[in-house]
Amino acid sequence: MAYDFYWISGSTNVWRVMLTLEYKGIPYNSHRLDASKKEHKSPAYLAMNPRGKVPTLKSGDTVIHESLAIMAFLECEHPTPALFGESAAETGLIWQRILETMNYNRYPIEEGLIFPLFRGEASTQPELLRTAASAVNESLIWIEEILGQQPFLAGSSPTAADIAAMPIFQMLARVGRYPDSLNLKLGFDSLPTTHPAISAWLMRLEALPGYEAAYPPHWKT
Repeated sequence: MAYDFYWISGSTNVWRVMLTLEYKGIPYNSHRLDASKKEHKSPAYLAMNPRGKVPTLKSGDTVIHESLAIMAFLECEHPTPALFGESAAETGLIWQRILETMNYNRYPIEEGLIFPLFRGEASTQPELLRTAASAVNESLIWIEEILGQQPFLAGSSPTAADIAAMPIFQMLARVGRYPDSLNLKLGFDSLPTTHPAISAWLMRLEALPGYEAAYPPHWKT
């Protein structure tokens, strides 16, 4: 039975699940929702996901939301190629890296920088955004060091840790090139110069099978 996958283009949560589906070669029925029409708040969708968030994965009577939960579910159902490790030590490290990026990178990047820029706060709170940019740079130190020593977050091969983290950093790179970011000199418009290990890691992930298919379609236009 193919999965039904409900998603909105550009969501970092969606992107990590879609790349998991594509990388593992799992067939699914795609249901792209239009955020401008609030299709993710419709009664039919809320019956599946009461929080009205994306993504949602449905298989028969089984409905899973929360992106990391969906990734773990897919790993159990489709263990090859393995993304969550093949030993207790590997699995533990992968989950450690996932939680580190979610706890220590995601908040300063998304809540501190990306969402305020989306809300147009560059003109009203420029100093707050500059302070947030400093916090983001601080949060990137540990991951730049790790990726300077190995090609992927949990070792020599791509894992769920990389797929979970990648959309956050691709969003940072994209927003770093926005005019407001450039005007405020936030410093994220040239990751190859400022964070070469992170930039090289993103390029390696861009070469993964399924990356192009999972890439947010509205970013291509």
